[in-house]
Amino acid sequence: MGGAVSAGEDNDDLVDNLMEAQYIKRKQVEQVFRGVDRADYFLPDHRDLAYKDLAWKLGNIHLSAPCIYSEAMEALELKPGMYFLNLGSGTGYLNTMAGLIIGATAGVNHGVELHADVVDYAYERYANFVENSKFFDKFESCEPEFVVGNCLNMVTGAIFYDRLGWLCYCMVLHSILYCTLIINIRQ
Repeated sequence: MGGAVSAGEDNDDLVDNLMEAQYIKRKQVEQVFRGVDRADYFLPDHRDLAYKDLAWKLGNIHLSAPCIYSEAMEALELKPGMYFLNLGSGTGYLNTMAGLIIGATAGVNHGVELHADVVDYAYERYANFVENSKFFDKFESCEPEFVVGNCLNMVTGAIFYDRLGWLCYCMVLHSILYCTLIINIRQ
């Protein structure tokens, strides 16, 4: 999935294209997309692919297409103080954006990822965002917490989440099926 919008030269071009194609509709979603540069979540040798509307995977590290992330962020309708769980959190890109909306007080921003190397990478990318982003100071972010685990075999204990995000792809008859599962849990 992807390829729904033309490639941009930088993150702002990508966001402009997503807005023009009506994938990004709300100002709040636009702001977090502009604030979190997608290229910062790619491995350095692959950053040239960051502004294309395509999914990317190398080893265990993966990112969904930008149109998928924008549809998910719009559908989640996150608000300050919400509890968010991202299944298959990958590089932490979605959790970073979600945390900017959830805010620093009273919210929860959790990610579950199957591979330990990807969890380490997600923490590294978030630390890079905090240290280097010119937008970080404009938000009060709910810092993501990532754990290694199988999202199909989880026990969450006493935590109830307001929103659950699951962006995944599955090989089905030699084609890729993308799905976005957004569940409003705590209402």
